Amino acid sequence: FNRCITSQLIKWFSNFREFYYIQMEKFARQAINDGVTGADELSVSRDCELFRALNMHYNKANDFE
Repeated sequence: FNRCITSQLIKWFSNFREFYYIQMEKFARQAINDGVTGADELSVSRDCELFRALNMHYNKANDFE
């Protein structure tokens, strides 16, 4: 890899991580507002908004089994 490719990869992974954590924080804040008091009360299913947002962002071709 040259320096340009390395910096592009770092930028891509940083954006990937930032979007993921923003979505997780939104999900957690909404859960707290909904009265969730423990992690055992949380679940993410395919019809969940969090799943939809992450799938739309990271799986543009919608490929999953």
